Order: sequence, then structure tokens, then C-alpha cells
Amino acid sequence: MEDKMMPRKLKLTLAFAGFLIALTSAACLQKTVGSENSTESLQPVATPKIFPSVDNSSAPSTKVKESSGELSCSPTNLKPGDILTLKMNPPHGGYLEIITPKKKYIFLSELDGDQLVKDAEKAGALPFYAASEFAKLAELKINTNEATTTDYEKTAINGKKQLSKIFSVNGKYKILLSKDSFETDDPTVTGQCEVYYTNANQR
Repeated sequence: MEDKMMPRKLKLTLAFAGFLIALTSAACLQKTVGSENSTESLQPVATPKIFPSVDNSSAPSTKVKESSGELSCSPTNLKPGDILTLKMNPPHGGYLEIITPKKKYIFLSELDGDQLVKDAEKAGALPFYAASEFAKLAELKINTNEATTTDYEKTAINGKKQLSKIFSVNGKYKILLSKDSFETDDPTVTGQCEVYYTNANQR
């Protein structure tokens, strides 16, 4: 009887051994997959490069916008004492404005009889024109050392407005020519140019 039971025992043993092998293989496979997933989750994420900000407000500009429309400016790079030449084709717009690097808006002409014209004449601001006269100019030369504007932020002395220099800080100056006063909501700009002023003594 023992001989008859041997094949059955052998079959059971082999089956149990096969089950253990399958179970071990599955456990190994699960461990391997888990390790791969764990490795993937721990992979470092690329960090974007952060560059330090650079303040270029006082650095000379290599590029300024070219003159356009009815206005041209030369030279485009200026230093103290240089003469800036504006060329126009008369008759043109009667209003000229300079926007400084600090976003100050300086009028160099205004409607005939306007209070700005009267204040400029009284204070001695140069250059400053009534619009009708400015519209006839073919050329305007501005000395960077001598150009001044009426300074309404300073207290008037003996009823006369004080002056401040137009070219006083390093940076880019935008010059606009218009058919309409720049005090209107939507002036018609007919020409514009940019220049860069550098005073080596300023920091």
C-alpha cells in the first residue's frame, strides 16, 4: 500500500514546490517594480535657472529707436556739452515733448498765449516756443548743458518760476513731435526719436 501512495505524495510535493516557486517569483517581481517606482519618484526635478537681476538704467544703451515720421535726431548718444540737432520738414506739428528717463514730461512748445508759454518766457526757459512759431522750424539745436525747462515743483521766487536742466540724469530720452498739444487726451504724434545721455560724473 505504501508503494501505491508514493506517486500521490510525489505529486503533492511537486505541486507544493511549484506553488512556492511561483509565490517567490511574484514577490521578487513586486519588489523589483516597487523599487523602480520608488527610484522614479526620487529622481531630482530640474530646477529653473535664476539669474540675478541687472539694473541697466545707468548703462549706455547700444540701441535706441530710429527716428520716424517728421522728426530726426542726431547724434543719438550724448554727453554734457554736446549739441542735439532736431530736423523737421515744415510746416509740421507745433508741439514738441521730451520724456526723461525718470518719466518727466517736458514741453518745449505750447499753444500761443498759453500760460506755459508765458511762464517759460518770464523764467527764461530755453528752448521754448509758441506752437505757431515752432511749426515753422526746419531745425532746432539743443545744447545739453544749457537746455532748461520751467520747474513747477520748485517754489516761484518773486513771482518768477525757477528752472531745471532738461538733461540732468543718465539714460534714454524720448522726443515726440505732435500736431496737437500734449495736454490733450490723445495727441497726434507725427514723429519721434530717442537719444541716450551719459554724464560720466553721475553715479
